[in-house]
Amino acid sequence: MFKISRELNEMKYNGESIKLAILGAGKMGTSLISQLANIDAMEVKLVIDRTPQKAIEALKKAGVAEDKIIYTDDYNEGYEVLEKGYVCVSTNYRLSYKLLQINAVVDCTGNPSFGAVIARKTIQYHKHMISFNVECEATVGPVLHDMAKKAGVVYTGILGDEPGAIIDLCENAFGMGLDVLVAGKGKNNRLDEYVTPESVKTEAKEKNLSAKMLTSFVDGTNTMIELTSVCNALGFLPDKFGCHGVESSPQTAVEDFKLKQDGGILDNYKVVEFSKGMAPGVFIIVTSDKEDVRNLMKFLGFGDGPNYLMYRPYHLTSLEAPITIFKAVVENEATIAPIQGQVADTVTVAKRDIKKGETLDGIGSEKVYGKITSHTRSIQEDLLPIGMITEKTVATCDIAKDSLIDMTMVEVDDRATITRLRRRQNSMKL
Repeated sequence: MFKISRELNEMKYNGESIKLAILGAGKMGTSLISQLANIDAMEVKLVIDRTPQKAIEALKKAGVAEDKIIYTDDYNEGYEVLEKGYVCVSTNYRLSYKLLQINAVVDCTGNPSFGAVIARKTIQYHKHMISFNVECEATVGPVLHDMAKKAGVVYTGILGDEPGAIIDLCENAFGMGLDVLVAGKGKNNRLDEYVTPESVKTEAKEKNLSAKMLTSFVDGTNTMIELTSVCNALGFLPDKFGCHGVESSPQTAVEDFKLKQDGGILDNYKVVEFSKGMAPGVFIIVTSDKEDVRNLMKFLGFGDGPNYLMYRPYHLTSLEAPITIFKAVVENEATIAPIQGQVADTVTVAKRDIKKGETLDGIGSEKVYGKITSHTRSIQEDLLPIGMITEKTVATCDIAKDSLIDMTMVEVDDRATITRLRRRQNSMKL
């Protein structure tokens, strides 16, 4: 019991600590910095943000004295700052993986193209990579996981995001010898696939989110990407293109997520799903072929079976990330990783008519949104993973609203790290 707290306390007693670089001082990065201030032997030593003042304010809110915070983009000066026990703020992301004192890098940006750059370089510099950037992981996670294994470091998503929380439930189920039939998450926002950043601008401001981020929540792209991450960890697939996404509840989920022949909505088991009625939690549907196990599940109040709901009514985002950090750095273990390879993909759909020569803008834009499908279909139809879109992705023809966008319709940025990693991943069949 209390293993993490005990071991971190022992590290502190021995004068040791986990020294972290945090990339992104937005909502997630800022709350993580504050949370880490309460934890023994975890030190935020470097914060990277395009706006240094945001990073400085995040550190001050966490209790770091302003005279202990030094801004620099220079490697030698950054090294000296850390050696003297100060905290560094910078716009130079290269410091995160180059500075020798840093043990692990935490990407809180949510930008898949940038995340690919950071993850690749962090792994090459033999540092652990903890990623809030599920957008990147769902696109090129398998090749990054493969690189990390070969480098002897950990590439992992976090416990606090829904994918990590789902895998946590699955680990418990597998540890008990139960069979997982469905892995799902609640959807926290309404679903409107045609929503735009302009239409949610006021709501985003009230929630202290960027309009693009909120757009990706409402149009469903974020849900699709998170479920893609779960598929790549478990080997599951969506039951249909984009999932069913039916209204459900903890009281009705077992009946709702049955096979059609048994009165439910599913054609198959071993699938991922989402439901607004399960928000803000995550859930799995499990079963057992052992009569004694079923009798005990009934005795324990899980219903008559043969299927049972295991439900976690919350996920705590950055608040649970320190658990992932500990597991990665101290135990060399990932919370969630794409160990099954690229099983699913979140592919690109046009929200409106797109003219030849327009840039696509990507996740959270007013032009496109994402839907989950099998990787097999994505490859066969040469579909465009939405995470591959950069600011240089251009339509090479007119694209009609609601069209599935394939690679023949666009010109991607061949020089982008995420493009090169994706092509390498495909060639390796990861």
